[in-house]
Amino acid sequence: MTEIPEHLLKRSRAAKGKPDEAAPAAAVEASGEKPAAPVAAGPPALAKAAASISADPAPAAAAPVPHYIAAANARRRLPVWAFFILGFLPLWAISFAGTMQQPEVEDPLFTEAALVYTQTGGCSGCHGAGGGGGVGYKFSDGEIIKSFPNAIDQMVHVARGSAAILDEQYGNPDREGGARISGARANGAMPAMTGVLTLSELELVIFHERAVLGGEDTTSPEYVEWIDHLRESAEAGGGSPLSDADLELLLKCADPVMTPGATGEGSTGDDGESNCPGPKAAASNEAASS
Repeated sequence: MTEIPEHLLKRSRAAKGKPDEAAPAAAVEASGEKPAAPVAAGPPALAKAAASISADPAPAAAAPVPHYIAAANARRRLPVWAFFILGFLPLWAISFAGTMQQPEVEDPLFTEAALVYTQTGGCSGCHGAGGGGGVGYKFSDGEIIKSFPNAIDQMVHVARGSAAILDEQYGNPDREGGARISGARANGAMPAMTGVLTLSELELVIFHERAVLGGEDTTSPEYVEWIDHLRESAEAGGGSPLSDADLELLLKCADPVMTPGATGEGSTGDDGESNCPGPKAAASNEAASS
């Protein structure tokens, strides 16, 4: 049999797509190493799957961060000391709520009495808006109480004025400096309020001068009863200006020691109760019942 040359065998293998088995074998023989066991070739699909599993996956592109998240990340965080303040806020709220009070409502009685003093009677023009005195005598710091311990004697003096008892003594003789003398001041006499004020307004202005300006104690039962009467009279309003009959009633109720021309006999109504205005002290009640 004729032997096929080696170069023709190589050309045949190359045409069929098979590797040249001789070249690797020759290289192994030249190196002196033992050739490795051949690896069994699998189907092409398995080879492709193995290649895809062993290969690292390509990294996914990062999604863009929304603008509101970026703004939140860039915003300054709450400092640590602020947490202490937040912890004290409930305590502050409780303490603040405890200090809250209802606003004081001005009593109409005091408002009306002040208006009679400053406007209707015009008393503030001589005695001062705060009762500090001026042309007239001082009322504040208890001075009016020293001159007239009982309101009824002051009512008589205001109603008839000082000109009606010119040069006569009036008021408390035990006051430091003694009783006052009508017309002793060079500024003139006090005008009468008869025909100007009503009996209710006269009581209101006396209350203002004594309780508000003079600081008189108003806690006695007699005083509380008088205040209730003043409140009712102020709410009712109206009335006629002081007349001679009203002045006669006042003189019956006043103390002769304090008030020139007073009788002190008192006056009672049909029900047996005293008609005398002002706080009805024990002395007045005894005079009214006699």
